[in-house]
Amino acid sequence: MNGVGWIVLILAALIGAFLFAAISAVLLALLLANVSERLERTDEARRDSYSDL
Repeated sequence: MNGVGWIVLILAALIGAFLFAAISAVLLALLLANVSERLERTDEARRDSYSDL
């Protein structure tokens, strides 16, 4: 494998790692937003049940 082949391989690995990190960050943000929404919904339901007392 010559020098150009190594450079292409390294660039491909770097691009792949960047894409993996970017997709992981987006998925983590979506997961946290979903969990936050569920907790907020549960908290509102609990507040409503206490106001009925």
